[in-house]
Amino acid sequence: MEYIGSGSFRGTFRYPTTWKMLEYSEGYMLAIIICTFLYAGILNHRTKTATINELVDSTPVPKWTLLVSKLLALLKMQLVMLAVIMIVGISYQMYKGYTHFELLHYVFDLFVLNFSYYMLWAFLAMFVQTLVRNLYIGLFLLIISFLILSTPLTNLIGIEQSVFKYTAGSWYSYSDMNGYGDYLSRYFIYRVYWLLAGMLLLIITGLFLVRGLPHSFRQRVSIAKFRFKRKTMIGFGLLLIGFLSMGSRIYYENNTLNTTGSEIEQFEHNVQWEKRYQKYQAYKQPRIVSVNVNFNIFPKTLNFDLVGTYTLVNKSEVAIDSVFLKYKDYPSTFKFNRPHTLVSKDTEHRFDIYQLKESLQPGDSLELRFTIKNKPNTMLHGNPLVLGNGTYISKSKLLPTIGYRHSSIKDSTIRRQKGLTPIDIMRHPSDTTALGNNMISNDADWIDFEATISTAKDQIAIAPGYLQKEWFEGERRYFHYKMDSKILNIYSFNSGRYEIKKDTWNGVNLEIYYHKGHEYNLDRMMAGMKASLEYNSTNFGTYQHKQVRIIEYPATIAGGASAFANTIPFSESHGFIADVVDTEEGGIDYPFAVTVHEVAHQWWAHQVMGAYVLGARVLTESISDYVRLKALEQRYGKSEMRQFLKYALDHYLSERGDEISGESPLMYNTGQHYINYSKGALVFYALSDYIGEENVNSALRKLVEKNKFQGPPYTTSIELVDYIREVTPDSLQYVIKDMFETITLYENNVVDYKTTKLDNGTYRVDIEFNVSKYRSDAKGKKTFSDDSIQSLTYQTNSGGQISSLPLADYIDIGIFGEEEIDGEKKDVELYLQKHKITAIHNTVTIIVNQKPTEVGVDPYSKLIDTDSDNNRKNSDEVKNIF
Repeated sequence: MEYIGSGSFRGTFRYPTTWKMLEYSEGYMLAIIICTFLYAGILNHRTKTATINELVDSTPVPKWTLLVSKLLALLKMQLVMLAVIMIVGISYQMYKGYTHFELLHYVFDLFVLNFSYYMLWAFLAMFVQTLVRNLYIGLFLLIISFLILSTPLTNLIGIEQSVFKYTAGSWYSYSDMNGYGDYLSRYFIYRVYWLLAGMLLLIITGLFLVRGLPHSFRQRVSIAKFRFKRKTMIGFGLLLIGFLSMGSRIYYENNTLNTTGSEIEQFEHNVQWEKRYQKYQAYKQPRIVSVNVNFNIFPKTLNFDLVGTYTLVNKSEVAIDSVFLKYKDYPSTFKFNRPHTLVSKDTEHRFDIYQLKESLQPGDSLELRFTIKNKPNTMLHGNPLVLGNGTYISKSKLLPTIGYRHSSIKDSTIRRQKGLTPIDIMRHPSDTTALGNNMISNDADWIDFEATISTAKDQIAIAPGYLQKEWFEGERRYFHYKMDSKILNIYSFNSGRYEIKKDTWNGVNLEIYYHKGHEYNLDRMMAGMKASLEYNSTNFGTYQHKQVRIIEYPATIAGGASAFANTIPFSESHGFIADVVDTEEGGIDYPFAVTVHEVAHQWWAHQVMGAYVLGARVLTESISDYVRLKALEQRYGKSEMRQFLKYALDHYLSERGDEISGESPLMYNTGQHYINYSKGALVFYALSDYIGEENVNSALRKLVEKNKFQGPPYTTSIELVDYIREVTPDSLQYVIKDMFETITLYENNVVDYKTTKLDNGTYRVDIEFNVSKYRSDAKGKKTFSDDSIQSLTYQTNSGGQISSLPLADYIDIGIFGEEEIDGEKKDVELYLQKHKITAIHNTVTIIVNQKPTEVGVDPYSKLIDTDSDNNRKNSDEVKNIF
C-alpha cells in the first residue's frame, strides 16, 4: 500500500522524511509531463483559436522573442508545479508532526534535478507543437513519444542504450545515510548531453516557426533553409559537435570500457554458457571448508581491493583432477598451492578450468589464493559496491565460486527452442540424489570464517564473527573478525559511520549499528531481538553465538533485511524510519516483527539448512515467519492476531492471483515468496491452533536436534512434515494434507444470525453459515472431489449451488461482544470453539453471557479462505435481531 508521500508496509506508515516525500512525488511525473505537452500546444495555437494570430504575427517583434517567451512560460509552469509538490510535502510533514524539513534538499532535488529533466520535455513539446499545426495531433504524438521513450517499448526494437533515447540516462537515488552517492555526476552528464539535443531542437523549432498565413510543409522547409544563416549555422554546428562528442564518449564508455550487452545478447550469453559447460554439472569438485579474507574498503574514492584464501577439501569418494572456477566481472588473479595448469580460460563467461598435476584424493585439501579489485571508476561507471557511507557487500556479489552453476533459463518452451536439455532447477525432495547441496551454496557446507577489514578512519567495518582486534594506521581503521564455530558459506561486509545501541540478553550481546537520526524504532528492534532469542531458545534449543548485531545500510542498495551468522544487515527503509501506530488503528509493529523473523534465521537456516530441492524455504522462511507471528501474539495478545493473520492471508491470495508459472503446494513450492512467507506463516500458526503450540514446537525441535549443523544429505520438507505427522491425532491428519501436501482453499461465510435474550440474562445466538473447500491445481482449476469420493453440493435459497470436497473439518465458530476498556470500546471474545463440520450448510445455537455484536466462522482467518471478509457478520448486517 502507499500513503501520501510516506508509504506504508504491512499497514504501518513510514516517517515522512524528505527523501521519502520526494521519492513518492515521482508519482506526479506524468501529470507534469501531460501539462507540458498540453500547454505547449495551447501556447502555440491560442492566438489562432482566439482569431488574433494575424495581429500578433504582424507585431514588430523578432520570432525568437515569441519562441523564447513561450518556452519560458512553459518552464515557469513546470516550476510552479514543482513548487506545489514542495509545499504539499512540507505541509504533510507538518501535519504529521515531522519537523526535519531539509529545505535545501527539496530545492535541489525539485528545482535542479527534476527540473533539468522536465525541461527536456518542454523543448520537445515546443518542437512538435510548432511543426504540427493541430494541437491535438501534436499532443497525441508527444504522448506516444513519451510512452515509447519512457517504457521498455524501445527495447523491443533493439534500442536499449540510453545514449539513443531522448531524456534517458542514469537516474539518481537518495538515502539519509549516503545522500546522492555517486549518482549525481552520471545524472548531470546525461542531462547536459540531452540539453544539447534540446537546444538543437529549439533552433530547429525557431527555423520552422512561421508567421502570417498558413504555409505548406514544403514552404516551411524552404523558409527554414533561408533562415539557416551563418550565425545560426555556427551555433547549431557547435551544439551538434558538442552533442555528438558527448554521445560518442558515452557510447565508448558503455560499449568499450564497460560492456553490459543488450537483453538479447545477455540471453544468448546464458544460452551459450549452458551449452558449453552444462556437461560439467555432474563433475565432482572440492568443497570450501575455510575462508580467510583481507578486505580494504576506500569509501572516499569508492574503491576496494581484496585478498582471500579458500581451503578446499575433496569430500567425495573419487579423485578430482580438475577444478572449475567461476568469478565476477572484476580484475582478479587466482593461484592454487598445488602444481596445476590453466587448460581453459573463458573471459566471456568468467569460467576457468584448472587441471591439477596430481589428482586431489578423497580427504585431501587444496588452497586457492585470489585477489580482487574494482575496475577504475570512470565518468559514467563507478564502483557500485562501495559507498561513501553505508557500504554493504554480500559474498555472492564479489567472491568466486567452485563448480558449474545452471543458467537462469527456466522456461521449458524457450529451452526447447534454443536446443537446451530439459532441466528441473529444483528437484523433488524425495530424490535422494539431490540432497548433496544446501539451499545456499553448491560449493560448500559449513565453513570456518575469518576476515580483516580496513576502512576510512571515521567508519566502522563489520563482518560476521567476533572482533579480535581493532587498530588505526594513518587514515585507515582496521578490524579483525573471526568466528569461533562453523557457519554457512554466506557472509557480508559492512562499513559506515555508525552510532551503536547496546543491550544484553542472557549473556548474549545485542547491538544495533544505526545512522544518527534514525533512532525512532531502536527499542522495538531491540525488543524483537530479545523476543526471538527467547522464543527460539526456549522451544528449539540454545543460540549458537554470543552476539546479535543489526547493521543499517542505505535504502539505495535494497529495501529488505538479510540474516548472516550473528549479523543482520537491515535497510534503512525497512524498519528504521517506520512510524508505528497502535495495532488497534490497523498498524503492525513491523520493526519488531521483521527483527523477530531475521533473528529466527539463526536457527532456521544457520542451524537447520535444507537441501536445494522443492520446499526448501519452508524450513527457513515459513518457520521464521511462524516465530514472528508467535512473538507478535505474545507481545500484543491473541485479540490482535486477526489483523496479523488477515494481512498474511490477503497477501497470499493477492499474489497467487498474479502467479504465471503455476502454484505448488507449500511443501513442494519452488520458492515463491507469497507461499513461503505469507501462506507458510499462516499454515504453521493454524497448525499450532489445531494440534497445540507445544506439539508443533516439539516436532520442530526434533528436526533441529536431528539436523543441527548437518552436512549432506541435507534435510527436506518431507522430514519436517513427517515429524509434524507424528504429533498430529488421526482426526486432524487431513489438516496436513490440506495445508502442506495440496493447495486447498475454503469459501466460508456467515449467512445470518439471530440473537435472543433469555430470561436468565444470557443470550441465545443462532448462527447460519456455509462451509466449502476445494483443491486447486497449479493453474487454479478447482476440484471438489477427492480420492474418487463424490463432492458435496447444496442448493441455496436463491437457486445457486455450492459444491465442496467431503467435509469432516474442525472449524472455529466465534461470537464477539464489546467492552469499554480505558474509555475505549474494544472487541471481546465471548465464545470461540471448534465445531466438526460435515455439511456445507450449517446452523448452530450457542448461549453466551453478554449481548453479541459480531459472529464468525473461522473468525481469525486461520484457514486459507478466498474471501475472509464475509467470515464475520456484525449486528448492523444481520436480518434478524431480537
